[in-house]
Amino acid sequence: MIIINELTVSDVEKSIKFYTTYFGFRAELTEGEPLSWAQLDRGGAILMLQDYGEAKKEIIGMPKKTNSSNLIRFEFDNAGDTKEIYASLKRDGIRIFIDYAKTDYGKIEFGAYDPDGNMIIVSAPSN
Repeated sequence: MIIINELTVSDVEKSIKFYTTYFGFRAELTEGEPLSWAQLDRGGAILMLQDYGEAKKEIIGMPKKTNSSNLIRFEFDNAGDTKEIYASLKRDGIRIFIDYAKTDYGKIEFGAYDPDGNMIIVSAPSN
């Protein structure tokens, strides 16, 4: 079994740009004009993005889009990668909700919001 995160987003193109620019994903598949769905890949890690309006048409009873308390966690092997991503996000004015720091459980991590307010925790071993 594989678990794939799929996020409903307000602008698929904007979200593709965010995840490819800051997290090194590449757009593997896209659909729609304008874009309504995308599958991103980074070394076998898959993230799907779907336009909320399209998801609402496809899924009966789709709940109203709200900010959630769900987290997406990206775990990197190298703390240097997380530091570069953090610096890039900060430089570009992306909202950070946890500053880059070493945790008491041996990780380096930080938290940032994507363009739709989805919460992302980025971490790596502190080595």
